[in-house]
Amino acid sequence: MRTFAKGLAALALACSSAANAEGGYFGGTAGLMTIDRSNFDDPFNLGLRAGYTFASGWGFEGEYTNSIISGEADAFSGDIDVDIQTLAFYGTYRSHGNIYFKGRAGILHEDIDFFGDDTGISLGAGVGFNFGPNTNVELEYTLIEEDVNFWSGTMILSF
Repeated sequence: MRTFAKGLAALALACSSAANAEGGYFGGTAGLMTIDRSNFDDPFNLGLRAGYTFASGWGFEGEYTNSIISGEADAFSGDIDVDIQTLAFYGTYRSHGNIYFKGRAGILHEDIDFFGDDTGISLGAGVGFNFGPNTNVELEYTLIEEDVNFWSGTMILSF
């Protein structure tokens, strides 16, 4: 019985450290950019993300997204395509465990075809799932600006 308990404790410790291992990562992200205005259809964005996480859970990441399916806005002269392109740099925190909380805050530059471009503060939160020592999936909400939100899923590969 003692051997079983020791083995179980060692396995739990190994899994915990694998979920919070220090190192770099990269991944792909996809999701819906929701625009909180009437007469708008939301674009669908695809992007790349790369970063580094320290053993404490703190880290940093960069992210680029671009619309692969344009949204539409009803205008006086007809429908106008709406594409959103973002480039952001964040400070991040991931809690410990195989299912974890993620928070991020940083600076983001956005270019929205219909509105123009802007740079400002961006905040996000989500939940992550550790599927192995090198593979995570994260589901997130990110505030792009006051009336634009990004609901995304990301697959991350660690190295």
